[in-house]
Formats: sequence, structure tokens, C-alpha cells
Amino acid sequence: MVEGRVVGNVVIKMGATKSLARYVQENSVNLSAMSRETGIPYMALYDSLANKKRARLLSFDEALVICRFLGVNPMDFAEEK
Repeated sequence: MVEGRVVGNVVIKMGATKSLARYVQENSVNLSAMSRETGIPYMALYDSLANKKRARLLSFDEALVICRFLGVNPMDFAEEK
């Protein structure tokens, strides 16, 4: 069984924040620009995506907004039940 939250018929992986963080780092995404465009506070983005201790997990809604900003499919971070 996959650990995570169930939303509809999809399990959101607990590692989604970590996977998005890796994507952001590998693609040198500017967190300030992301914050301005998404409306997510910079420190929330930093704590979720750049802080090595991963002090904060992204909410489902935040992850969707970030995926839209990045132009990636949120389903890349989910698995079918």
C-alpha cells in the first residue's frame, strides 16, 4: 500500500513535496518569482522546497498551484489506487 492522502481515486504520495523540491532545484526555479505568481508566501515555499530539513510539507492546493506555475502535470506526483 502507498502511504499518502487519498483525493478522489488518487493517492497523493508523501514524497510529492520532496519530488517537487528536486524538480525546482534541478531546474533552478526562482522561488521569489514563484511566490509572486502563485501567491504562496516565499517562506512557505522555501521551507517546503529549499530547506534541507523539509520543515514543511506542501498542501494539496499548494502543490497544484506550483505544478501549474511550473507547467508540469500534478499526476506525475500521484499514483492510481
